[in-house]
Amino acid sequence: MKSHVVLLLILLLSSLNSASAQSDDADCSQARLFTFSWQFSPACDMQARGGTTQGAELELAEAPSDAWQALQNDGLEDFERDRMAILSMAGGYRVSFDFLETVGYTPGFEPDRPYQSWATEYVYVIEDRDDFISLQHIMVMQYVDESGNVSAPMVQKHWRQDWQYEPSSIRVFNGLDEFVSQPLVAEEMEGVWSQSVYQVDDSPRYAAVGRWQHDHNISSWLSSTTWRPLPRRESSVRQDYQVLVGTNRHTITPTGWVQEEENFKVALDAPGQLRESQP
Repeated sequence: MKSHVVLLLILLLSSLNSASAQSDDADCSQARLFTFSWQFSPACDMQARGGTTQGAELELAEAPSDAWQALQNDGLEDFERDRMAILSMAGGYRVSFDFLETVGYTPGFEPDRPYQSWATEYVYVIEDRDDFISLQHIMVMQYVDESGNVSAPMVQKHWRQDWQYEPSSIRVFNGLDEFVSQPLVAEEMEGVWSQSVYQVDDSPRYAAVGRWQHDHNISSWLSSTTWRPLPRRESSVRQDYQVLVGTNRHTITPTGWVQEEENFKVALDAPGQLRESQP
């Protein structure tokens, strides 16, 4: 089975310690929430799925962050500007998450419902030693009950991203719960950063290499092609594919940052081996 899927993770600076997930609206006559929205599918079939909890109101920062403004300074060396871009991802954010299938490649393909949610997340620098930076994501959630009461904050460890300058190797996903070490050619790694992502329990999730590009007011990092395990929201409901194969882009914005993934959902016969018939 192969389909094309787009993930968009948007982080905007927030000033409150609360979080929630968007709920499904029972009214199928509502306007669709995506520009690309499978307009020939019945509206109810393509309503976004996601969380059902309600969170407290948030107050977002409107002014550009100090970190983003510092990135605009002239005269910075490429290495230092790269580091500043990575470090600028630290902070408190309202996070929106969108996951949408856009193209199917097998006979009889039917798109799955989009997935949407949002939360409040804090990103902390837990290690910074020149050519290595580690960012830990922590979710801080406050729920609103049916009576309008706001719960005490609930803190949950989330994912971690480690950035290594000019790495000698990365640990990559090979499918079906297998990870392997991938040596890298030193000459090809000049000016390159690897991003290694870890799950809630600190087990590896995926890793890739890429270069930061700084063009006027845009700082963006695009990964090489990466294999990723199924996210939890998919592994519990989908058995027709075993790996996401695609790219990952991080772009710094004046009040936050955006993570974009463009993936193929791919079926395997064995670790590292695409299904011979209709992968």
